[in-house]
Amino acid sequence: MRKLLRLLPVRFFVASLVYLTLGVVFGALDALGYGNFKSVHAHLIAGAFFTLVIMGSMYQLIPTIIGTEIRYKRLAEIQFILVNIAFISLAYSFLIEYSFLKVAGFIAFVSFLIFAIEIYATTLNVKNFYKLSLAIWFFLAAVAYLIIGSAYALTGALGITGFNILEHAHILTIGFIAMTTFGGFYELFPMLALKKLYSRRLGEIHFFIANIAAIGMFLSFSQKGSLFIFSSIVFLLGFYLFAFNIAKTYLSKVNTPAPETDISARFMAYALIFGVAGVTAGLSSALTGFPGSFTHVHYILAGWVGLTMVGAMYHIVPMLTWIQKYSSKAGKEKVPLINELYNKQLAKAIFITMNISLALFGLRSFLPALNLFSVPLAAAFLAFAVEMVLILKR
Repeated sequence: MRKLLRLLPVRFFVASLVYLTLGVVFGALDALGYGNFKSVHAHLIAGAFFTLVIMGSMYQLIPTIIGTEIRYKRLAEIQFILVNIAFISLAYSFLIEYSFLKVAGFIAFVSFLIFAIEIYATTLNVKNFYKLSLAIWFFLAAVAYLIIGSAYALTGALGITGFNILEHAHILTIGFIAMTTFGGFYELFPMLALKKLYSRRLGEIHFFIANIAAIGMFLSFSQKGSLFIFSSIVFLLGFYLFAFNIAKTYLSKVNTPAPETDISARFMAYALIFGVAGVTAGLSSALTGFPGSFTHVHYILAGWVGLTMVGAMYHIVPMLTWIQKYSSKAGKEKVPLINELYNKQLAKAIFITMNISLALFGLRSFLPALNLFSVPLAAAFLAFAVEMVLILKR
């Protein structure tokens, strides 16, 4: 494992698993009424876990897609240290000393700015990078939203500008997290499902729809007037277009006999279902007062984004482990396949538990007793974290 930790993406993934574990524990305690941990839970999961998985994935995927290396490797190493200091400081602020939030926010902004410089410098150094993959479009847009959202939070914390927590949350979730997830889907899902993306042109149309709608939502969020409603509907329609493109990809026929669907692709396929349900619940709640905000948040973040990241890590972590430990031995001695590096039965159990528990827990607004499903949901995410560490230790 020590050899694997020399790889920058692996260090991001390992650190993310620590935040996932802590965030799941605080979330379960909050759901069961053992304290008010909503802020620290949200920042450990939607902040630290999601962000570090995204950063590790971008450091791995972008150079691979465009055929280059990270431009400033030493700077990326510094950024890894700073972003962890930032998220530890944020957790400390919410749990112990709230006044430390300004310092934590400043460190986070600096680390995000370094990350943005790294990603843009690496990508823009390659000619015609935008032709190589649709994912690059979404990744670059996502990084821009990360800077905007974190700058908005920092200036608000310092009293320079006003601050609305929901605006901040939506800039980072719809902008940074959602755009990254869209890009990850377009790049990884066809490969994992052994299919060709149904339509790149539809993906390009979706890119412009999603960004125009997101900007409209950000500019009108505080008033929630006609522009906000219109932008929300446009974003929803864009999401449906995205789901249609991915579904057509998944259901497309191939000439050769179809093998069993990879566990990574299955996680992502079910994540898409949660995504459609989540955005639909969100707009319904905004338009009609339907009590679906809890369902909206958890189906989007834990369902669509969370399951997508679990699926992606079930691919990337075993792949990096295999390359580092077994690629030089291939052809000389018997080595395991990539999908033999994890426990398939455990992966299936995690998959089933996550989907059933989340589907029921997300409906707790309608039946409070469904809160109990936070326990198996938390257990499944913790089992996933342990499994990832065991893969790295093989």
